[in-house]
Amino acid sequence: MTAVVGFLTVLLPLLYLLLWGSYLWFFFEERRLAHRAGSVLTIVVMLIHTLWVVLRTMELGRFPLGTPLGLASLLALSLTTIYVVIEKVLRVRQTGFLVLGLAFVLQFLASGFSTARPTINPLLNDPGYALHATLILLAYTSFSLSFLYAVLFQVQERQLQRRSFGLLFRRLPPLDVLERMSVMPVRLGVPLLFLGLATGHLWMYRLRDHLPVDQAMNLTPFDPKILMSWGLLIIYGVGLLGHDRWGWRGRRMSRLSVTAWVVVVALMGIAQHVFTTFHDFSLRGGA
Repeated sequence: MTAVVGFLTVLLPLLYLLLWGSYLWFFFEERRLAHRAGSVLTIVVMLIHTLWVVLRTMELGRFPLGTPLGLASLLALSLTTIYVVIEKVLRVRQTGFLVLGLAFVLQFLASGFSTARPTINPLLNDPGYALHATLILLAYTSFSLSFLYAVLFQVQERQLQRRSFGLLFRRLPPLDVLERMSVMPVRLGVPLLFLGLATGHLWMYRLRDHLPVDQAMNLTPFDPKILMSWGLLIIYGVGLLGHDRWGWRGRRMSRLSVTAWVVVVALMGIAQHVFTTFHDFSLRGGA
């Protein structure tokens, strides 16, 4: 099994590179062959990457997340998955080269610097961690894509105002489509984040019943990262409510998406480096 995992670890960045190349080709020329190649490669990449996750989990005896490199690989798969959902629903693929280019970089780093058996906190061996981590990862990936499309909305709007009708303007979707592409990830991310927090609470209380008292006392629902995640859930939920009920559209929604994502990054940085949190799972001070 180790040999198969090693082979797939080398193969994955090459497949992501081919996938990114097919989408880049489609962006510049919009050839039917590029479209078909991208569709086939997307399926192949997602299947092989999922197989790698399964085999790596069996090899390690735990979900392969808990180190920066493990996170990078799963983030690449998460980006690809969320993007494919958006592409299939909205039938727009002109922005795929941006998302899949980032996925390639993440997988290249993960494969290039991976280790056979990284040292992590034993808490991550619990099966409940896998579901919680997957849902949270998909949620924050969705919010990141919302940020990307909000930025593209602002770029396209500025090009329109300046009458700068170059290649980027011609290839990017219209403003109304970019707005929908920015809102849709939030529609995915809000329920994913709620489910991730709910499963996290269940996992935490389950762990508390099986840990020594001194360790169990550190597992609290008032952990800074948990509180900040609930706050972000409310922010994005209000944004969706504003879009659906109060008519928030266009520039207002794009600015809200950008601001919310900046708040996400800032708050998580503060929670990690300023406050004490049991979400620091690394045995060496950072994961």
